[in-house]
Amino acid sequence: MKKATPKAATSAPKKTISETPKNKEEDKTKAILFDMDGVLVDVTSSYRKAIQETVAFFAGKKAQLTEIQGFKQKGGYNNDWDLTEAILVARGKTVPKTQIIEKFQEFYIGTKDKRGFIENETWLLSPELLNQLHQKYTLGIVTGRPREEALFVLRKFEVESLFDVLVAMEDYPPEKAKPDPYPINRALRKMGKSEAVYVGDSVDDITAAKRANIKPVGCIPPGVAATQLKKLLLNQGAEIILDNINAINEALTSKKIN
Repeated sequence: MKKATPKAATSAPKKTISETPKNKEEDKTKAILFDMDGVLVDVTSSYRKAIQETVAFFAGKKAQLTEIQGFKQKGGYNNDWDLTEAILVARGKTVPKTQIIEKFQEFYIGTKDKRGFIENETWLLSPELLNQLHQKYTLGIVTGRPREEALFVLRKFEVESLFDVLVAMEDYPPEKAKPDPYPINRALRKMGKSEAVYVGDSVDDITAAKRANIKPVGCIPPGVAATQLKKLLLNQGAEIILDNINAINEALTSKKIN
């Protein structure tokens, strides 16, 4: 199915994140990889709202945020289309996947007559801190988003140039999505790195980082029960848990991440 593309992504300059890092300074020997949703971007009122509304459309009642987080914490639901389908199945509703995706994208991207939930997204990492990290580290993003949806938010908040590598949904086969390490390993190859930190907010993120033999760091996304998720991510193997992404520099400079 051909997907709608966010307007800002189509109207933005043609310059995109390079296949290889733009910066090759000798002192940028360390790399940080980020998950996007829940780590760099608050998706409570975008992707998660699209899940809620899509479930309501087909099943008559919205999915609760706690219900959505419950599926996330089980693992295996890195893709929100899959998660939406799983909630519908749990409610006894069998809907063709193409219809789920079409309706989800209608809510998330919007239509010519209706603003999409993608417009609700907010950037979580302080621009000042991001600039500091960019000067010191090679930075990359490994996300389950379609590329244009990732570029939309990076361009909207004018931070695209601060990331050296972007690995998105189109860069790996569906069966190689996190928790498979393939997307992370692909980013490492693009960066020319073998050592890195990966910051994520889900068990799939932590598992993927461990399988890629890099350092897993947990991050608590907005609007979830922090205590329960912290325990879960630590049990999964996270070296440290950030209360929010703006604690990343302190964790790195204080050597809390081994």
